[in-house]
Amino acid sequence: MSPAAGRRAAGAVALVVAALVVAALARAEWQQPDPSYKDAQQALREAQRDTLGQGGNAARLDSLAVAHLRLAHLVDARRLFERVLAAAPDDPAAHAGLGKLALFEDHPARAESLLEGGLIGDDTAPHDLLAARIRLGRYADAAVLADSLDLAARAEMLRRMAEDSTYVLSGDREAKVTFRRLSPAPLVSVKLNGQSVLMAVDLGAGDLMLDDFVGRQCKIQLLSASGQVPWDGIQVTARNAMVKRLEIGGIKIDNVPGAVLPLRRWGLAVDPDGERIAGVIGANVLRHFMPVLDFRGGRLELYPASTPPSANRGTPRIPFEIWGESELMVYGSIEGGRRMGMLVTTAVPECGIAAPPEVFEELGIQPGMMSRVIKSSGTSLSGNPWGQLSASVTVGPISRDKVMGWSGAMASGELWRHGVRRDAMISGDFFRGYRVSVDWTKRELLFEQD
Repeated sequence: MSPAAGRRAAGAVALVVAALVVAALARAEWQQPDPSYKDAQQALREAQRDTLGQGGNAARLDSLAVAHLRLAHLVDARRLFERVLAAAPDDPAAHAGLGKLALFEDHPARAESLLEGGLIGDDTAPHDLLAARIRLGRYADAAVLADSLDLAARAEMLRRMAEDSTYVLSGDREAKVTFRRLSPAPLVSVKLNGQSVLMAVDLGAGDLMLDDFVGRQCKIQLLSASGQVPWDGIQVTARNAMVKRLEIGGIKIDNVPGAVLPLRRWGLAVDPDGERIAGVIGANVLRHFMPVLDFRGGRLELYPASTPPSANRGTPRIPFEIWGESELMVYGSIEGGRRMGMLVTTAVPECGIAAPPEVFEELGIQPGMMSRVIKSSGTSLSGNPWGQLSASVTVGPISRDKVMGWSGAMASGELWRHGVRRDAMISGDFFRGYRVSVDWTKRELLFEQD
């Protein structure tokens, strides 16, 4: 090789090396937590530093406990808040923090008692108190609080619930209904006000979510107010409604609260070749039963709420918490990364895992070059298209590879909605092949496979 050729070859190698270095640096910068998570980590480090030698300072301990709580270090937060409360029984931050933890553990009476003394201790405390009163069925008191929080639509619905008995059960005590299809979402035939319709079953929804067109056909009673409603990691605008009767198999449920909104695009993503989807049966309905979503046998089973799940010895169990009014939360990881809080849903189309784009960027996961982008359901519900991807997901003892998911299906604004970090949500594809029972008493999801 001539000297000139050698110099050219060396130059080419240098350019390749430089390009690799630049790419590595860009990737390292890309694979970082989002700024809000970094800020929370920095706040924890500063609180730890400020607490050194200040073990008797309630204000410093409060700051440290809050920093742990925001990052979902719940055991550390509880220990510190209890320490503060023992020394300063009226401390509002400790009341608010322990009240939130009691709410997560589904002890609404204890949560209410604590939160009433902590309303100035945390910006989210009034909303936690609202959720506690709703879970206790104290709808009139909850309506007054909702009005004070400028939640006019929620207040209207709560006043209506206080006036009339809701979720009145009659007919059969249990039901076993075959799913019309399991994918892209579990769909079941039910009756709305006596008319046969098709609805999805979704643990990630609260009240019934109802399509506006089908709602008119079924003569759903509309209330006057509209507001924001949480659903599967986003907030949607919906109008209050009341369903006179919902029938699932032989079970009749009267006076069921609902929310009406346009669902045509979402319905096409869920069942592109079938009938118009009437909406979603959410957790507030399912909580009146011991529900089984059998993704293995293909049916929905509802038993009396007091019925303990029947499962073989050694059946995997995943503990869950309940955030807000009815959001089931578990903890897991994506691609072996850090521990993350995950919202449990079951009816996001063709989905097993979803998160805001910044969460997947932190993990170095991006939609593939040939991935499909959903615009029909994604744009209509969240305002942004969703990018398709695949990842390994672990929740408790359950690990799954090549789980299909969507970047963007969960909104970035949901990361800190409850004042505690959550990063993702799991949905139907994660449950594929399992018979999943919801034990509300023990707060466990049971995963049977054999």
